[in-house]
Amino acid sequence: MSSIAGKSIELSHLDKVYFDDSAASGGGSGPVTKGDVVDYYERVADRMLPHVAGRPLVLQRFPDGIDEFGFYQKNTPDHVPDWIERVEMATADGGSTRYAVVDDAAGLVYLANQGAIVFHTLLADAVAPSQPVEVIFDLDPSSDDMGPVRAAARELQTLLDDLGLAPRVKSSGSRGLHIVVDVIDEGDVGFDLTRTFAREVAEIVSERGPFTVEHRKDKREGRLFLDILRNGPASHAAAPYTLRPIHGAPIAAPLDWGEALDSGFDPQRITIHNVFRRLAQKDDPWDHLPEPTVTIHEALDRLRE
Repeated sequence: MSSIAGKSIELSHLDKVYFDDSAASGGGSGPVTKGDVVDYYERVADRMLPHVAGRPLVLQRFPDGIDEFGFYQKNTPDHVPDWIERVEMATADGGSTRYAVVDDAAGLVYLANQGAIVFHTLLADAVAPSQPVEVIFDLDPSSDDMGPVRAAARELQTLLDDLGLAPRVKSSGSRGLHIVVDVIDEGDVGFDLTRTFAREVAEIVSERGPFTVEHRKDKREGRLFLDILRNGPASHAAAPYTLRPIHGAPIAAPLDWGEALDSGFDPQRITIHNVFRRLAQKDDPWDHLPEPTVTIHEALDRLRE
């Protein structure tokens, strides 16, 4: 039994191997166990919680490691302790989903002990699930060539900066980058508006390089897909500092623009093995970024002008 943030958690099977080969670009080697994953989420909680606290979570669980059966979990089972908050959200079919919400290290540890390796967040807060708090552009290449990803990220940075939106960037921990824009709370911003904004931004950027907003792979003709599909009420994205289910145990890490656009950057370079060395050497790159100076309404008007 472990006590974390004043809550008792019975940890189990900590020697179970979750990543059986972690020799990867981050320099790690050897297996990563369930105990390593649980320990990681306890240690990284101070950095991760500002990005996930108060947000409905979708868990990607791998109870027997990433090489075995895994699944997404939205509904929170009854056996989860009462001290983990739930938020009930309506679904399109007239039902509802009961999402977990965590606000402390104990919540992260408990869910990691249940086999959660990846934490995804919805794009709204639990207190106002119909009002998005961010817009995400997902740049995920179909090959290992990061050149088009960097080019698209540069175009998005320039355009969004020009609009006054102070975009942020993080590695997906997989093959690409996520470009994120905070939404100033106006009380009347819904997902229809943020989807429209994201689509019109992506359409403009698609005219500036080998990029496309075409959903169908057979129509992309080798161009990078500017994915705006995460901007919906039930959609979700990998949270900052979450692990990804890829050998090497990479992490979706906040970046500064210089490293994101560097020709040598590998989105799987930051891993469970080196992230704490990184955090000891530099602040979270998102801590010192300016806030947006315009609302999404204003940004869309500027875009159309």
